[in-house]
Amino acid sequence: MSDEYAVDAADSGAANYNPVQTSSLKKGSHIIIKGRPCKVENISTSKPGKHGSAKCHIVATDIFNGKKNEEISPAHHTVHAPIVKRKEYGLMCVEDGFLNLFDETNCTEKDDVRMPAGEIGEKIQDLLKNDKSIVVTVLASMGEEMVIEVKEETKSS
Repeated sequence: MSDEYAVDAADSGAANYNPVQTSSLKKGSHIIIKGRPCKVENISTSKPGKHGSAKCHIVATDIFNGKKNEEISPAHHTVHAPIVKRKEYGLMCVEDGFLNLFDETNCTEKDDVRMPAGEIGEKIQDLLKNDKSIVVTVLASMGEEMVIEVKEETKSS
């Protein structure tokens, strides 16, 4: 009795974060506060007191919506640092408010990144109107993705 399974891709089931000690965090590192991936802006450590250990006061900004978050944690405790990935894609077109992207490293298409609003979205529209080759940088963490940078492709093929 032999059952065959066809598996195209599989997730390892690993978490979207790594454990780190609070005292090892530095400005610019990443931390999860209130379930959101954040970038540390400031961290200050108090001295240990009569009845407790040293505490770290962390001020961080959400990497996707820009909201400021704060957390106080004992210096020896473990907190979660999200796995943050940054990748460049070639932009092929925009369909129904989503970007149609091409990954040159493994020759695959990606069409689930939403067209950004604001200055980045306007820059994409301008470059598309002028028929320019566009490269977008996508930031991904904890199942969310967002375009953080747009530039004209300068590499000649």
